[in-house]
Amino acid sequence: MALSPATGGGCGESTPRSPIQSPRPVNSDVEWDSFDPQAYVRHNYADLRSDDREILCRIRDFFAEAKLSDARCVDVGSGANLYPALSLLPFAKAVDLCEWSTANVNWLRAQVDSYDELWDPYWQVCAEHPAYAALADPRRRLAQVGRVVRASVFTLPRHAWSAGTMFFVACSISADRGEAEHAIGRFLDALRPGSPFAVTVMLGSLGYSVGRRMFPAVALQRADVVASIATGAYDLDVHEVRPKPPLRDGYLSMLLATGRTRG
Repeated sequence: MALSPATGGGCGESTPRSPIQSPRPVNSDVEWDSFDPQAYVRHNYADLRSDDREILCRIRDFFAEAKLSDARCVDVGSGANLYPALSLLPFAKAVDLCEWSTANVNWLRAQVDSYDELWDPYWQVCAEHPAYAALADPRRRLAQVGRVVRASVFTLPRHAWSAGTMFFVACSISADRGEAEHAIGRFLDALRPGSPFAVTVMLGSLGYSVGRRMFPAVALQRADVVASIATGAYDLDVHEVRPKPPLRDGYLSMLLATGRTRG
């Protein structure tokens, strides 16, 4: 989930400064290279939770209905999470997984080459739809089309991709609301006009731990997130997921937004 200049969850500031120094750290205050992807995966994805299954079903159906073919796709702030990239796989001639944290970049490169078996249940959810079931070997396909790029969400090129995902990034890279809104804007602007996209955020997040380290978050509210996305999107559909039991303390719910980018 962590969207950092790398994780989600991210991509973050290009020149991170040293440790968190203020009670409301901005992205560049955080030591993203200390992010522990193995600990993050163990806590968040070792078992397929009902909330992730619901989100995955919705984005699977959304992209299947978007009539994509041979698209250049992006997952921004991939962190230590593969299922957003898997949701794009049948429709992609390329999938760029953009991440800032060196630790997450290294983890992603190993997973793209041949991902761990724990991701198989996530693909099985995708394969409940015929558009995904037609892809016989997703592991091999990701190795063919996946590319891990060390990049910041704040410096993404304009109109470079034709479909994209950004999961649990804007809420999880900083304690600054302005940076969250900026991250959403840069993600949408990185997609070509009319591109289908999926964005998730943790609402009301107070911060999160990965292993023994704490990372910042911003307590976004539904109306704020929807307003921020709506400035750059149309055909917007928003769905809120309230996990039971919660994934962790210190948040209200998960919000999924799908739509298409404006010109």
